[in-house]
Amino acid sequence: MVSPKASIDITKLKVNTDGTVAVGGVFTNDQTNEGFFYRELGLYAEDPDPDVGEVLYCYGNCGDLAEWIPPTGGATIVEKTIDIVTVIGTATNVTAYIPADAYATKQDYENYKAIALGAQATANEAIALANLAIEIARAAQQAVVDLTKTVQQNTSKIATLWDAVFSDITTNPFQITFVDLEGITLTSGVWNSTLQRLEC
Repeated sequence: MVSPKASIDITKLKVNTDGTVAVGGVFTNDQTNEGFFYRELGLYAEDPDPDVGEVLYCYGNCGDLAEWIPPTGGATIVEKTIDIVTVIGTATNVTAYIPADAYATKQDYENYKAIALGAQATANEAIALANLAIEIARAAQQAVVDLTKTVQQNTSKIATLWDAVFSDITTNPFQITFVDLEGITLTSGVWNSTLQRLEC
């Protein structure tokens, strides 16, 4: 680089299928105490040879078309999303160090927002299904209680009917007793005064 003014962290790395890679970051003029012309741009990479270290891998210069970048603290705030597309040829392993606190672009924000909203919608749907399952379980539990009561009632009725039809009657299975026949005109059957009942 002829005259380095600022450096930015890599926040994006995408390996394309055409033998190129897109590397991006965000520049703001809060890094510069003095204004400068944005004329050159370079991308550094680590050489596979540890004895070589960092090298200037890609370089560009716009010459007289350079843009003036005002210094920090002024009325003009500059923010640029910078993407560099460079050839990597047949390289099969391209990596970049992206800091945990790397600057997020507006597109990054929108992407993460869409992911978060999708996750929230899925969670809400899961909650709704869980609540529905709870309601169904409660209704089933109440149905079991009602069915149990009905079975108990019918069991008692069946037992009474069984005794009345198939058992030797030794006690009065009826709720109405006939202490005497006063006020009653007997048209059929026999009144058993001992057991106080009418018998067919």
